[in-house]
Amino acid sequence: MAWTTPKIDWTTGELVTAADLNTMNENLAALKQPATAVYTTTADITADVREFTDIDSDNLNLTITTAGGDVLLHFHGSMVQMDKSSMFLDIEVDGTRLGGDDGILKNEFRNITGDPSGARIISFTRLFQGLGAGSHTFKLLWRGTRGSKTLRLGAQFWVREI
Repeated sequence: MAWTTPKIDWTTGELVTAADLNTMNENLAALKQPATAVYTTTADITADVREFTDIDSDNLNLTITTAGGDVLLHFHGSMVQMDKSSMFLDIEVDGTRLGGDDGILKNEFRNITGDPSGARIISFTRLFQGLGAGSHTFKLLWRGTRGSKTLRLGAQFWVREI
């Protein structure tokens, strides 16, 4: 259900109509179920990228339509960098990246020498305040300094209007 601006210009003696009650009911349903998008990876994703790029443009680009206000974004997953280098994560909202050259998160893989058991758990949550009403797309991006990086099966990325 979508949010509908409720009637605010009531007059004394005016009767409540079925349409008024239906609007109130739909608004309560909209408050109970805010816009949400979730994706949990179903396979490992591996790439060797030196510039920020979508991790998975089909699944880790989430779009929600909001009533306007705040949105909470969360990511958690296990990542592996197959050499002694750095991996960077960033978020893009409606075509604009948040971080600078190093994104919003930098991970140093200094002790890993090709051993995939050296996975790191990575997790972050971000609040976006004051987004306008309408459709918004959130993309999870990554880059590395060298070598392949892998996002493991079971990583989860979600956004929710709050």
